[in-house]
Amino acid sequence: MNSPGRDNGDSSFGSFGEPADDGLQVVVCPDDISELDSEVRAYRREVARARTRARWRSAAGAPGRAVARCGRWLGRMLRYALPW
Repeated sequence: MNSPGRDNGDSSFGSFGEPADDGLQVVVCPDDISELDSEVRAYRREVARARTRARWRSAAGAPGRAVARCGRWLGRMLRYALPW
């Protein structure tokens, strides 16, 4: 299953299925919407994991951002304090 925006090596045609011989797209409609439950659960799990990774990445980078912010502030203060 290819997730939106990803290429997992599968030749996925989205919800339209494979192209027919005459070049038109074949629409694949499941008889029962519950057939998509496992795909929806997998997609939501993947999105939740991505969101968690982004939160951790942001938290891990917070000290570096604070140091950079402090450095910029000191640079601005030194510009006014040093007679250049």
